[in-house]
Amino acid sequence: MTNLYETDFFEWTQVQAKALDEHNIEALDWNHLKEEIEDLGNEKLNAVNSFLKRLIEHRLKLDYSQEIYPRNHWLKEVDNCQDEIEYRITKAILNKLDLPKQYERARRIVLREYKLDIPKKCPYTFDELMTRYPLDNN
Repeated sequence: MTNLYETDFFEWTQVQAKALDEHNIEALDWNHLKEEIEDLGNEKLNAVNSFLKRLIEHRLKLDYSQEIYPRNHWLKEVDNCQDEIEYRITKAILNKLDLPKQYERARRIVLREYKLDIPKKCPYTFDELMTRYPLDNN
């Protein structure tokens, strides 16, 4: 089974799914299954952290920049990131998010692009970041 895992991962997944479906314990590749399940969880966490960083980046631009032209783009990015986080977030992922680290990374990106006076510590809570901006009904 290890050879199939290393040579044809897709086929390995199909064999493992069939073994699970049939409750065939002997056909399960326990070590690799454990690794893959852990990796799936980490990928979801990494995705949420990535969208959180992008969300913070655009919130900082909206909240601290005087630029007018890109505001609609930043608002769209905030909405998209909030959507993607809402789609993926679970209580377990929420408990593992590292808001200060994502803030530090987003802040660094913004400061490379703009000369702004941005707080060194994150001024947002997760709930504040997930609060939607009202639609502009001009």
